[in-house]
Amino acid sequence: MIEIHFDEASEAEKLFWLLNKRKQDACPLFHAAYDGCKTVAVYIHGEEKHVLEEHIIPAMTAFVRRVVEDRLLLSIISDVFYFRDVEEQQQILALAHSFLEGERRDYRKGGEFAASRAVLLRSAFASFLRDGLSFSFSSFVTFRLKSYMERLQHYVELAIDEYKLEQEYQNFVQMLRDCLATRTPQWPRLYLVHDPPHFLFYDSSRRELSMAEVKQMIDRHLVFSQPMYIDSSVLAPLISLAPAEIELYTDHPDDGMVQTMQNVFQERLRLRRRADFAHLFTANAGNREES
Repeated sequence: MIEIHFDEASEAEKLFWLLNKRKQDACPLFHAAYDGCKTVAVYIHGEEKHVLEEHIIPAMTAFVRRVVEDRLLLSIISDVFYFRDVEEQQQILALAHSFLEGERRDYRKGGEFAASRAVLLRSAFASFLRDGLSFSFSSFVTFRLKSYMERLQHYVELAIDEYKLEQEYQNFVQMLRDCLATRTPQWPRLYLVHDPPHFLFYDSSRRELSMAEVKQMIDRHLVFSQPMYIDSSVLAPLISLAPAEIELYTDHPDDGMVQTMQNVFQERLRLRRRADFAHLFTANAGNREES
């Protein structure tokens, strides 16, 4: 018999459920018992190594991944990095999940992890579980899952870095919105054509503006008085002009600068397909010929 003691009855119940699910495929080889409180017992009837490797360890691994992992991540976020606000914790946890999915690359070291979290868990259980054992699950996590916990902490660190960058970005967008709100529109409409990585400016008459003309539009006081850097090729002239309407023609709506412009100008900006700009010129040329 293997006896596992939990701190929470809900976790004991969930492990019992996962073991019973496994038992459907190995009915005569083992069975699990739950005392209705905080202890799960596993009785092995078949060959020990086979039962452990094929049934008990996979169930225990799934239990940690599905039931315990989020609690461990939140404990790292709170107790190691001192993020105590519940909303912040949930945002960092969501970002950590994005790194956990598929065991994403270690961006800071530029390499792949040699072993997945599942492999780390299976290895820890394989070196520890045996018939006749009674143990505390929380103690097992503390003393036997060091590599796994280090992996979780690594992903939390990446998530916190991402969270801080997102916070800085949101502050930047809000700063630009505040600047825009104080400015009187200089032009009724401005046309932008996205020619990656550049943006071509066209005035209300659809005349293309040179780079020098675009630079002349920048309000230098606006740029130098702000605490954050404002891109001088696109954002600075746009904020300086504060056009009442912007028509942006692009085939790359997910481009970072395109999304920033959408976030800053909101209802002032309308997104169009790149081909629509050529059609607009063709239509205008036809109208001029008719007149």
